[in-house]
Amino acid sequence: MAAVGWSVNTAHTSVFSGYARSCGVKAFLPVNKHASGTVRRVRGTEVIKCVTGVPLQKPKLSYVGVVHSGDGLSPDKTQWAEQIEGNLVPPRISKADDTFAKSGLEFVEGREGLVLTELNDLFEKVGFPRRDPEKLKIALENTHALIWVRSTKQSRLARMGQLVGFARATSDGVLSATIWDVAVNPAWQRNGLGRAMIERLTRKLVEGGIPTITLYAEPNVVGLYEKLGFVKDPEGIRGMAFQRQKKEKQPALARR
Repeated sequence: MAAVGWSVNTAHTSVFSGYARSCGVKAFLPVNKHASGTVRRVRGTEVIKCVTGVPLQKPKLSYVGVVHSGDGLSPDKTQWAEQIEGNLVPPRISKADDTFAKSGLEFVEGREGLVLTELNDLFEKVGFPRRDPEKLKIALENTHALIWVRSTKQSRLARMGQLVGFARATSDGVLSATIWDVAVNPAWQRNGLGRAMIERLTRKLVEGGIPTITLYAEPNVVGLYEKLGFVKDPEGIRGMAFQRQKKEKQPALARR
């Protein structure tokens, strides 16, 4: 999924991270289902709980850009959606491609040339789990829009052609889109690269006529998204997810 210009080293989590770790990706035995809806998956001495309807710790943000209305956002969700539909203004590109080119960076749209092993390496560097290559390939094939950045120069920070940044968006193509898996190689953080990817990706979605663009962000970086035209939990709409909870240790008796 995702995980949410930049990454922070403290939690090894991408600042622009919409990633929410899902549960049930692997089969652990035995699997016990309880009436409460909780699934307890036992692996050795650890018990992993998977609970439906878990409130996300990462706030949901929606892009509103500049709304052409003197009345502001309506308190009614339906009116709010109708009000902004067709009136979103794409984000301004704060740093031109030429500027990044001087630093040896090139923005690329589309999957062509993207190497899955490099993408997994990048995910690992920012704290995302490595994805199964075949599943990752299918995920990218079903991605509506993506942008990635490669190095065009050999330097101490990257080799020629190396993947240094990535972001993608899933969408139905007409009504809504969600941005995921935004990651920037730690060596290239703090130079506006993450911001640049989000600006370009969001612009592409807006210009494609999609009126609702969302993402999930770490609480400590919500302010960065807000500067790009996103608002937190618009009209009180909160995100929910089926995700993995903190692992528990089994009682000593249960381990025997």
